[in-house]
Amino acid sequence: MTTRSLEDSEIFAIFDHISGMHAKRNETLLIVGIGMALRVSELVGLKVGDVFDEEKVKSYVNIRAETAKNKKERTIRIGDEIQRAISDFTAWKVEKGESISKNAPLFVSQKGGHLTRIALFQIVKKIFDQAGIEQSPHCLRKTGATIYYVESNYDLIATQLFLGHADPSTTRRYIGLTTNQIVEYAERLSDHLFSVIQGDKVGKFNSKYNMLNLKLKEVETSELIVELQLRGVDVSSIIEQLQEKRVKKDAKVIQFPKRG
Repeated sequence: MTTRSLEDSEIFAIFDHISGMHAKRNETLLIVGIGMALRVSELVGLKVGDVFDEEKVKSYVNIRAETAKNKKERTIRIGDEIQRAISDFTAWKVEKGESISKNAPLFVSQKGGHLTRIALFQIVKKIFDQAGIEQSPHCLRKTGATIYYVESNYDLIATQLFLGHADPSTTRRYIGLTTNQIVEYAERLSDHLFSVIQGDKVGKFNSKYNMLNLKLKEVETSELIVELQLRGVDVSSIIEQLQEKRVKKDAKVIQFPKRG
């Protein structure tokens, strides 16, 4: 099974299927896992002091070398809504008699220590099964990464830094696009390609879309096609379908050479 990012409907479904005596912990676990796009080791290794300073939630979290991949520390900004979720969770911990001292585990196991990787996998799998989703817990990080990438207006470098990747090519391969996003990109390709073929003003197209953090008049059609291919879009199939539509409309068609 290939790990992918979750669709919005799937995100809603998993939060809708959280229940039981540890519901608040598990809800916050998923919020932090997706909202900070953390690796499993980073997530279960969080201490209260990593996110909570005296009587308030921090606006950032330092991922410590001891839990980070390749022992590489990084700092992640915590969004306002996630800060509120953590604040509610720490209040819940106090009510349950759990420690909120600096070195106490943020997510506590039944034995009172940090959740283990295995325990986290079991928790997430149970929630996913109840929601009818067949995915690995690794998809939490991929989901957060994809949302961050889209919300950053497709800023690959910012996403690389957010995820802690050493090389942007790793980030490019890592980002998974949802079905809806692939459809959206295919539609963008369609509009861009035929605005060029028909000689329309690209400025009209720019007012609707601003892809890859660039003005589309500065992006060659070939570059856009390559970018979409890297993101898993079947460009050849799209072009063939578009050609068929243009033929039916007796419009101008550019013949693309077939591969192989």
